Amino acid sequence: MLAVAIAMTACAPNTDDAPAPVVTMAGFVPDTDITEAEQAAGARTDGTEEPANDFVAPTAETDGNVGHLAPAFDGEGSTTNVDGTGTAVDATTGCRSAAGYSAGNRTNICVVSVDGKLVEVRTAQAFGAMRAAAASAGVYISVVSGFRTMDQQRYLYNLYLAGRGNLAARPGYSNHQSGLALDLNTSSAGVYNWMSRNASRYGFRRTVPSEPWHWERPAGSQGSFSGGATSGRCFSTTLGREVAEKTCVEARLDSAWYQCETGTWYAGRGSRGACASTHPLSGGGTTPTNPTSNGRCYSGTLGRDMAVGACLQSRFDRDWYQCASIGWVMNNSISSARRGYAGACSSYTPL
Repeated sequence: MLAVAIAMTACAPNTDDAPAPVVTMAGFVPDTDITEAEQAAGARTDGTEEPANDFVAPTAETDGNVGHLAPAFDGEGSTTNVDGTGTAVDATTGCRSAAGYSAGNRTNICVVSVDGKLVEVRTAQAFGAMRAAAASAGVYISVVSGFRTMDQQRYLYNLYLAGRGNLAARPGYSNHQSGLALDLNTSSAGVYNWMSRNASRYGFRRTVPSEPWHWERPAGSQGSFSGGATSGRCFSTTLGREVAEKTCVEARLDSAWYQCETGTWYAGRGSRGACASTHPLSGGGTTPTNPTSNGRCYSGTLGRDMAVGACLQSRFDRDWYQCASIGWVMNNSISSARRGYAGACSSYTPL
């Protein structure tokens, strides 16, 4: 059912009545952009955050039949192509580009297939090492739910709204769209106890107290959408580029500091020695260009980031929105007043 829904969405005509424009970049997992309305619905004006977890145990059908969309990961640092040859996961051809999201903001990541589910490539590497260690102790871990595309999360959320599905996070706000979260078979014999004792050694931690199956890696530990880091460098999703070893970055996803060493992010500012350079979120750092940085909003209508104060008419619902520090805020009086939640429009883009 989900595969059919995704296929129908991907084939929808690119008109003003279509739900979203189809991403056409070569090599991307089929998907559609987040809409300004979805971002506005997820942005809270009271200072609280949109819930990012689904509150229910996933089933084998949660993500749908998506494993064929990316090459299969063998757990030993390579993927298997259709012709049977192996390709290192750091190679561009070893994983497939996908549009990830965190707090409504878009970031490009790279995914592989693990247990028939899509998994961000560096998360897959860490999971493969962890699974091998668990298997040597007689414990067998598998992925029940991994990375979800915008189409998948939108489908699950719409089922919930229609009363035909479990509670799901809004599209663009699920932890599963950032590439960092996995739901695992913790109800199987020995899995939860082994994870509780050993998962942190592989970078995984429980982040939702009510969900024993939900485990995440630190923010900013995803790999490059065009391949992995090389020569000990790390790819920073906050800065949108590779950085040298010992570089310290304050991650956009959780505002915590991480330091690069031998291609891996470690928690803490200077935890692996003196910082070669530092990049705080506010002041003194390099301005992020991709993914969306603090103080910018991603526009599905225009397909790019917009600065705070920008006003535009969405092609999805023809309503008017202004980019604010909390995200898009809808206000149809913008068309005449040319000002909204964030004040006077710094730019004005009608359809």
